[in-house]
Amino acid sequence: MNMNGNRKRTCKMFARVKERMNGMKKKKLMSLLLVSAMVCSMAAGCGGGKEASGSQETKGEAKEETKEASGNETKEASGEQEEKVLTMMNYIDPANTDDPMQSVVIKLYEKFTEETGIKIEYNVVPWDQLESKIVITNRAGAPSDLVAVSSQKLASLVNSGALMPLDDMIDESYKRDDFSNAVWAAGTYSGDNKVYCMLQSVHTRGIWYNTDYVKEAPKTWDEIVSAGQKAMSENEGIYGFGFWGGKHYASGETAIGPLTWAGGGKLTNDDGSAAWDNDAAADAIKFMSDCVNEYKITPETCLSVSDYNDVTQQFAAGNIAMIFDGSYAKPTLEASDLGKEGKFDFAPVPAKTEGGPQPHFSNGWAWGIPSKSKQPELAWEFIKWFSQKEQQLAHSKAEGGLPITIEAQQDEMYQEGLEKKFIDNLNNNAHSMDPFVYYQEGLEELAVAGATYCLDPSSDLKAVLKESQEAFNQKYYAE
Repeated sequence: MNMNGNRKRTCKMFARVKERMNGMKKKKLMSLLLVSAMVCSMAAGCGGGKEASGSQETKGEAKEETKEASGNETKEASGEQEEKVLTMMNYIDPANTDDPMQSVVIKLYEKFTEETGIKIEYNVVPWDQLESKIVITNRAGAPSDLVAVSSQKLASLVNSGALMPLDDMIDESYKRDDFSNAVWAAGTYSGDNKVYCMLQSVHTRGIWYNTDYVKEAPKTWDEIVSAGQKAMSENEGIYGFGFWGGKHYASGETAIGPLTWAGGGKLTNDDGSAAWDNDAAADAIKFMSDCVNEYKITPETCLSVSDYNDVTQQFAAGNIAMIFDGSYAKPTLEASDLGKEGKFDFAPVPAKTEGGPQPHFSNGWAWGIPSKSKQPELAWEFIKWFSQKEQQLAHSKAEGGLPITIEAQQDEMYQEGLEKKFIDNLNNNAHSMDPFVYYQEGLEELAVAGATYCLDPSSDLKAVLKESQEAFNQKYYAE
């Protein structure tokens, strides 16, 4: 790999980007230079003989500059280069050695340093706080060079001016047809049709089930109930079905959203305003409530859980027969006793009724470059390296996502087993999130409405949804 050649091309590419961004400044700069030249000429003409011959201080400075230049030439001649450090904001924590996925991913990042000589300085932020941290640090003029971005929050980040467009770098480095369509769907901002982030991997979601408790994956909502009840009747002390149904916005991503889409409903209008006061959304929330309160196959703790991993861990421990979760749960499950015994499997989100659609929310963590990044060329160097097949396969295997390039997706690793099920589910049932502009705020408003009803099913669900929708639209879309 000719990394020096790649860096030269990258520098030229960013020079063109900066030239476009700073075009208006150049004319002003030229004017200032001309004025400075005139002033210097006048000063030289007015100076005395001593100044013309040069002072001892000036001669000393010249010697130091000559010495420094000579030292730099010696470094270049010997091949020694100035140390390069890429700052990265991410939820991946080098200190979190207890997480098998994060440990593997950190080793992958270390490989980048080994191959390029570019060191990585980590700025670790909790995953659900990354968006606000990116915006705040960029506005302050001190962002990380490279940031991990939750792709579904792209509109919010672009509207805040936090990210730079990547189109020039992409077209200089790649053929777009070499990537999954999901990459461009997730990374493109509809407001200007520019790409602002590159997926690290693609996530697919569905229903995981314990094959000791459930012999065949449920295909409809009714079958979730019957399979859950059967598992509980045959295995004392377990629950049949789990999901994230609390007030966290991820409840809207992983449960309310997919169940609403399965009924033909939507969560927002095209402008991002709330539109969840509809029958499909009401049916979705009622189903979640019934699983807890009527069928009693879901523990009530699913309505108050604050960490999605809690649900995953309960499934891995054998305490729940089925859960809604993503392909990214695979590493955690494989490391558990359940996984070591090979007693779990994956299937698409069950349809509302037989033969109906089985949509799931598909997204992924992505790479973005802050608009005020001090070293965008180093950030792009990493993104290009990360997109190579070898890195894609290693990262996807560790993280539980799917690779973003067609070449990597066609690897034999994805032609059988769980990986093939993930690919098939992605290609057949993937659904992007409705176009929230106020992403987290909107989904949290919806999640709170859902949890309010589930915790008090005697309340008027339609009234709860209507009130919630009106409150959100009044706050963010009032004229």
